[in-house]
Amino acid sequence: MRLGLALRAFWKAMFDRQVAERVALALDGVDLTPGSSAQSTPAAVEQAVATAKPVRQEPVQSDAIALLGALQRDGRLVDLIHENLDQYGDDQVGAAARPCLKQCRQTLDRLLAIKPLADAENGGVIPVEASASSARLRWVGESSGASQGKVVHSGWVATQVQLPAWSGSSEDALVIAPTQVEAP
Repeated sequence: MRLGLALRAFWKAMFDRQVAERVALALDGVDLTPGSSAQSTPAAVEQAVATAKPVRQEPVQSDAIALLGALQRDGRLVDLIHENLDQYGDDQVGAAARPCLKQCRQTLDRLLAIKPLADAENGGVIPVEASASSARLRWVGESSGASQGKVVHSGWVATQVQLPAWSGSSEDALVIAPTQVEAP
């Protein structure tokens, strides 16, 4: 819906100056309801454009940074990934990775409620519609237009997205984890 609206507004604004001015006003937060001065005449529109105050944007944090921050906070995932693992034996790496991976799974389950996309186990056979979405189904090897296929990997789907709301400043929006310090 938003993409269609954006494209419609773009094309209308490209070829109609009044529409372009009203879109600019709407984006600046000017009231365009019937009876407001911004909608009555072209002169009023130009006056409103000249006097419009920019709307203050709240700082935003990327969903990717929010998710990575949660995985670091709960499971120390970034620490594990950035550790020089060459200096440790496989048993030490496994011992360090196990609690990290358990915590990361709990975090993903809490924030995204991840579930298998296909109901069948690996090796099971599922029906495949000709119109199947490539985001939901990917053929491995030769498909030859088959109406069913053997599951090689069931895939994953998020059944919810409940990322933490960002309340910090825009300068801190890219921080994944704060520096931790203690008194000397």
